[in-house]
Amino acid sequence: MTGFILRIIAMSTMLLDHIGWNFIDNPMLLTWIGRIAFPCYAFLLAEGFFFVFKDRRRLLKHVSTLILLAVISEPCYDLLEFGANIGSSFMEAQSIMFALLLWFLGMIFTETLFPSKGEKSDKIQVKNIIVLACAYLLIGFVNYIMKGNYNFVWPRIIIAFYWFIRYSRNEEKTENKRSWVNRFLVLIGIFTTYLVIYFWVRSGFWDGNAWMLQVTKYLPWIGGHALAALILSFSNGKLWYHKKRFKIFYTLFYPVHAFIIGVIIILMGG
Repeated sequence: MTGFILRIIAMSTMLLDHIGWNFIDNPMLLTWIGRIAFPCYAFLLAEGFFFVFKDRRRLLKHVSTLILLAVISEPCYDLLEFGANIGSSFMEAQSIMFALLLWFLGMIFTETLFPSKGEKSDKIQVKNIIVLACAYLLIGFVNYIMKGNYNFVWPRIIIAFYWFIRYSRNEEKTENKRSWVNRFLVLIGIFTTYLVIYFWVRSGFWDGNAWMLQVTKYLPWIGGHALAALILSFSNGKLWYHKKRFKIFYTLFYPVHAFIIGVIIILMGG
């Protein structure tokens, strides 16, 4: 499955998710479908870094694009999230773009301390492990303090995807060296670990009954993530469609669609 197809899936499922939450009384079916979106976006971000981190010019371009997108997306996200109450709720939550930017920096730390094959030493340095773990914790804490989406838990999946891509691809980055079944099982493991921690945080950490209620309530999330794991296991790392117009469309889709839905919500009196 090419990067172009993954981008279409990511945009479509995110749009359906936001339509469901804002315009449908019982949005659970669209929510189930919508859980596919962010894993695809996160995977594509990690994959993009995997291909450009050695090219400083392209890397800086990626970082500057993420910064600009985070700034542009914030008022659009607030409009989508809070509608007519945007003025009083402006600082209550930040768009997912800030989390993506933070964890893009996390991938830079990862590659700096533990270079990909061909450059790394056979000796594992404990000091680097400690420094990298502290960097991950600090980035998660910053996202939590900024009230980023899903506090300190959700964005960590991007780092997991980056390690997964390094594990899956050959040294030439041209094809997968693991079978799709192997990749699917590893992705299921990543999602399972994330969801257990996520529901643990949402339930107040130590309340077992509240944890089970969270799991039951958000069963569509589990199904959607399982489907996302299946989709991503077929990714081949090839873009296929290189048109600049589509790249611009994909980059701006998040803030533009959020702004349009937010305006419609206000016009409907929401």
